[in-house]
Amino acid sequence: MSDICLVCKNKMIVEISWSSLFLEKEKVVICQRCKSELSQITGHVCSRCGRMRHEHREEVMCGDCERWSLGNKTNHLDQNIACFEYNNFAKELMALYKYKGDYVLGAVFAAALQQKCMVKNKSIIIPLPISEERRYERGFNQTEGLLHLAGIPFETQLKREHTEKQSKKSRKERIEQEQFFFVENNTEISSREIVLVDDIYTTGATLHLAAKALKEAGAKSVSSITIFR
Repeated sequence: MSDICLVCKNKMIVEISWSSLFLEKEKVVICQRCKSELSQITGHVCSRCGRMRHEHREEVMCGDCERWSLGNKTNHLDQNIACFEYNNFAKELMALYKYKGDYVLGAVFAAALQQKCMVKNKSIIIPLPISEERRYERGFNQTEGLLHLAGIPFETQLKREHTEKQSKKSRKERIEQEQFFFVENNTEISSREIVLVDDIYTTGATLHLAAKALKEAGAKSVSSITIFR
């Protein structure tokens, strides 16, 4: 049986066995060649942000997280778990999905996102919000799209004011930016374990601000899952 890869648009050959006829299997949406371009995060990772450690070190945190701590920044975000490294292939893929509106590409990450969310099954899942202006510009919230395509239920108590695009800011500007998140209904957040979901963890500044707003609204804990680190 053949199908079309969502990324390269080439035909894929899907093997059929007796067991596959009777057991529900994960739908294959990406060919093996494209899948091999995604660098899955495995092995030693930073305990704070989920970055993969390519060489073993005694320290449990990566250099970015150590610098964050040394800068007297409060760690509102308890932990980030990431699925893949943000390599060149990932950048091209996210540009197509996020900025050119190729919405169905989000299904490529469904299985990985489902797997990470399974370990957080007692938590409230909240996609990182975008402003109404940004939603109008893109046509959709890319993080909500990822969760929709993965069939993962979520809530939207966290809101965001409109700001300049994060991609246009330097690392220093991102880390020093003022709060632009707010919680719409504190009673829904109070004493709950929250898992934020976003597409990319870069400096972590945006996720830290979101976590801060949630904790100030009474959240018991705030961690995050990102597709890329």
